[in-house]
Amino acid sequence: MGYSGDIMHDIVQKELKRNYPASEGWVISGAAKQVGDDEIFSLSRRRGSNQVATVGATFGRVVGQGLVSALLEGRATPAAKKSSWHACLLVPQGTDVSGIPAEVKVIFMRSFRYEGKDLLWLKRPAGTQVAAQSTQAAT
Repeated sequence: MGYSGDIMHDIVQKELKRNYPASEGWVISGAAKQVGDDEIFSLSRRRGSNQVATVGATFGRVVGQGLVSALLEGRATPAAKKSSWHACLLVPQGTDVSGIPAEVKVIFMRSFRYEGKDLLWLKRPAGTQVAAQSTQAAT
């Protein structure tokens, strides 16, 4: 059996590509940076001017300040200094984002949701467009 982190990483990649599509010029720059169990990605595109995004992804129920600090460090990179820069955070639905600064855009994942302390994996049942609770992910 594979490591559960592999599938979680793949799901984060799909969420990234959905929110930052290659068809709009977005390119993931290099490998993801690990911050504990969380990941940070650097993305860029040239559309009239250079645009850079630092995107964090977490499956935590509460977003840690370490991840937020690491996201905001992205503004100091040489590419961000020469470009339009923004920070974004991918989190499961139901995550406590109350401590996130206003300058960090929050995007809720389509694939995961918190109900109480349980992280649930959401998927569409065959033949319908409605997302339904499928299995409980390990927390």
